[in-house]
Amino acid sequence: MPKSKTSKLWFFFPDIHIPEHDEAALEVALRAHEKLKPDNTVFLGDVMDCGLFSAHSKRSIPESLAYDFKEKEIDPTQALLDRAQKSTKGTTHYLCGNHEERIQRWAANNGQIALSLYKMLDPCEFLSKGRKNFKIVPYSIPTGDRMGYVQVAPDLVAVHGWSFAKNAARVHMDRSRSRSIIYGHTHRAQSESGRDPWTGGPIKAWSPGCLSKLQPLYAVGGTPTDWSHGISIVYVGRDSWTEYSISITNGSCVLPNGSEIKV
Repeated sequence: MPKSKTSKLWFFFPDIHIPEHDEAALEVALRAHEKLKPDNTVFLGDVMDCGLFSAHSKRSIPESLAYDFKEKEIDPTQALLDRAQKSTKGTTHYLCGNHEERIQRWAANNGQIALSLYKMLDPCEFLSKGRKNFKIVPYSIPTGDRMGYVQVAPDLVAVHGWSFAKNAARVHMDRSRSRSIIYGHTHRAQSESGRDPWTGGPIKAWSPGCLSKLQPLYAVGGTPTDWSHGISIVYVGRDSWTEYSISITNGSCVLPNGSEIKV
């Protein structure tokens, strides 16, 4: 896809929830990423599900016995990051989500042994070890004076997500105030737009959807969701930027240049 000499291409992976990911949707996203070869890549958080550390226990004894955190989540996530970094010209950013945060909460609530183990289980440590051009952002900044985010452009930031409300895009836009924002967390493709009365520039908030399974295991009675698969890309120029949200349906998507990715 052609781009000007001054623009930079950013690629955004929404929530994946390994091992509860949708294999076809994730593969489409990775192939699109490899085709576009972005300047920078952002994982919007909840890449790992971290169900082992959830306050909600497994549903059966066999399910618990068969679960190996390293095999089911750490190794596939490392492989995913390896593959993404190969196609990223610049920096790969990893925003930790509330699911990665489960590990810290588990450690904080289970005594000194758990706290000692946390040094080995902290995603900020084991995911970034040995990686170059890689930045990982904690879910919450230890000082408590600001949220974790990635600066995409002077007036555009990326966060994991601050709301799961039905009108989450409006909530994010209102809370962000003077900056546009791309977020994950809700698993729903949604957008809201307005105008900054002080600068005259556009203000937007949007989510590309997710790359996880669209029917969660916890849905009682198979209750349907409004989740959808998708990715986002943003071209950032010197004075402006343009976003594209790309839907993934049944293992295929069409990029803004008209080319189709299919698995």
